[in-house]
Amino acid sequence: MNERTLRVLEWPKVRAIVADKTSFSLSREMVETLSPSTDMEEVRERLKLTSEAHSMLWKSGEPPFGGASDVRSVVQRAAIGGVLDPEQLQSIQDLLYCTSRLIKYMSSGEGLLKEISTGLDPLPSLARAIAQCIDDEGNVKDSASAELSRIRQKIRTVANRIRDRLESLIHSPSTQKILQEPIVTIRNGRYVVPVRSEYRGKFQGIVHDQSGSGATLFMEPAFAVELNNELRIAEQAEFEEIQRILKGLSSQVADQSSQILKNLEIIAQMDSIFARAKYSKEINGVEPHVNSEGQIHIKQGRHPLLTGHVVPIDVWLGEDFHILVITGPNTGGKTVTLKTVGLFCLMAQAGLHIPALPGSKIAVFEGIYADIGDEQSIEQSLSTFSSHMTNIVSILEDVGPNSLVLLDELGAGTDPTEGAALATVILEHLRVKKVNTIATTHYSDLKSYAYTHSDVENASVEFDVKTLRPTFHLSIGIPGRSNAFAISRRLGLPEELVEAAQSLLAPDHIHVEDLIGEMEQNRRRADQARKEAERLRQDYESLRDKYGALVEELEERKAEILEEARQESERIISETRFEMDQILGEVRRLHRDELEKTVKTYRDDLEERQDKLKGERKKVSQSRGPVNLKAGEKVRIKTLRQTGYVLEPPSSNGEVIVQAGIIKVTVKVEDLERIADDTTPTVHTPRIMGRAVLSKSASIRSEIDIRGKTVEEGIGIIDKYLDDAFLSSLARVRIIHGKGTGALRSAVQDYLSTHPHVKSYRDGEPNEGGTGVSVVDIHLPN
Repeated sequence: MNERTLRVLEWPKVRAIVADKTSFSLSREMVETLSPSTDMEEVRERLKLTSEAHSMLWKSGEPPFGGASDVRSVVQRAAIGGVLDPEQLQSIQDLLYCTSRLIKYMSSGEGLLKEISTGLDPLPSLARAIAQCIDDEGNVKDSASAELSRIRQKIRTVANRIRDRLESLIHSPSTQKILQEPIVTIRNGRYVVPVRSEYRGKFQGIVHDQSGSGATLFMEPAFAVELNNELRIAEQAEFEEIQRILKGLSSQVADQSSQILKNLEIIAQMDSIFARAKYSKEINGVEPHVNSEGQIHIKQGRHPLLTGHVVPIDVWLGEDFHILVITGPNTGGKTVTLKTVGLFCLMAQAGLHIPALPGSKIAVFEGIYADIGDEQSIEQSLSTFSSHMTNIVSILEDVGPNSLVLLDELGAGTDPTEGAALATVILEHLRVKKVNTIATTHYSDLKSYAYTHSDVENASVEFDVKTLRPTFHLSIGIPGRSNAFAISRRLGLPEELVEAAQSLLAPDHIHVEDLIGEMEQNRRRADQARKEAERLRQDYESLRDKYGALVEELEERKAEILEEARQESERIISETRFEMDQILGEVRRLHRDELEKTVKTYRDDLEERQDKLKGERKKVSQSRGPVNLKAGEKVRIKTLRQTGYVLEPPSSNGEVIVQAGIIKVTVKVEDLERIADDTTPTVHTPRIMGRAVLSKSASIRSEIDIRGKTVEEGIGIIDKYLDDAFLSSLARVRIIHGKGTGALRSAVQDYLSTHPHVKSYRDGEPNEGGTGVSVVDIHLPN
């Protein structure tokens, strides 16, 4: 890429912002040397990596790059046989710790980014060896070796003996007048006391230092010489043992140097990728669709370096036309449009997302050339025109078919007639070579040029005559209109002067300006109609989603009510069967055969109805879950019985990220129910089972005793009891049937095996009643 183009399009500024988002120096270097690529596959790979990192930021938060540092020089020193100091070894350990955490972070990743992370190896044995020997402050631990522990213990013992002897000396009454101060200090690694210089002859010892004034001598008492010698010998032994330990660790680092450097390279690469993703998150960027056909279509693009209220632009090039001529007032946004298009192309080719709407397209160009701004040089004695023309000449020499050329104020700075002629010829040259070009100008002749060629299009930046301010809106297909007369009127120039000036214009010029004004009015009307249509479409979609959710909720409530009605019907039939069984028992006791036959007929009819209801019972099918879920919608997680909000639409594998309180959970879409917003009218239907559940739960017990009952009586009681237990949400109940002959137990368990409310059953444990009790687990209602 042309270095001047990179500078005028402000690529270094964007790159510096991305570099500030890296975590350590090596990854920062990578970003600072990042340049746009002209290889299509490399561009696509860069963008895909940025998108994958962007997704990881939303799902898993910031990656753990803490502890990473540039250890290349450290590893190189170890590789050539050098001994690393504790701080350098600690930097290696920190890098391995970062590696381990990054592997864990990437365990939920996927795609190219996950593939890159597979090259990481935390080298646990080396990390443990360093951690065993070096503490967090960068000191060698006593536990690094048994010998070091013994030596340091000896050092502490000897040092304590010396201090004890010296403490006795400085507190002795006989030495008070000899000492300058009653303190013990160290000079040249030996323990000394401060002696007044006039008492030097009266104090037996060796002078190691003196104060600046010479009034104090720091002397080692004679009795401490041997102890200090012993201490120095121990300290030397400590130094040699530490060196031996450090040398061993350095050797291990050297053995793993290639993997450590590989870890460092991967971590730096991933950090630079995540820096691009963080920048995308900051600017609300999207991955553009890249192509090699020279097609650009930027939807609602915003220049990333502008602050405050930024008016987005829609601009396209390379499909119906490949040259765009933009006219309009100064400070109206023409130059910003040029810079936005050029910078977006550079960002995309460098692997950065662009601040625009999804679906934007960017072409991968082999060369991007820009002549923007006034770069006249006083030293070179170049005028504005000469400076621009020199740059344009250079561009025309280098430009090729797959290039993008951006020309600001083409032909400006010289005679308008000659400038317009040069501008027309330059554009024609680029048109013939089929070079994608965007040019800004004030020349009216270029408006006509665009109308005479199908592959050239006019565009303009709007100007509000009422406020005398540009609106910064770009309109493609309509040339810029000269507003000189309208502005003059607004500023108070006498009408007769304005009319006199208008009379000097050629009739063709006036006609063209009138046509442009009419086209602009029609475009504004069409734009207003489009916005109104878009608003109505959004209202329609909002109402469709709103009432679609209501219909879905009503269907669910309908299914619940029907199921509740079936359960209530079954319960009533079960109670009636129980009563019929009691009547049948009484009839048998009275030996009323005819009546017994009638009762049996009614009971059989009830059984047939109960079987029919059970056959019609709604099977809870696996729901597909709500459709068209959008970020921000309120949902209910069925299994957790919690409400939350959707963070991202469902993924390709049917998983949704939901914010439920302070936690984020990933659930299947089938486990969700859409909940209407507070503003959405909800339909309240009476819950048939509500009062029943409350009344049942207030009196139901967790066990029932049917000992002494006949099989038919016992089954009837159990059937009603299980219904009540189900409605009361009892998870486990006990049925006491006794042991006896085992007939009642067998009948009860046969019945339990077919009951819809029964999840499982078993004989009781010895402490629960053994085979005289059946313990039943019940399916709880949702």
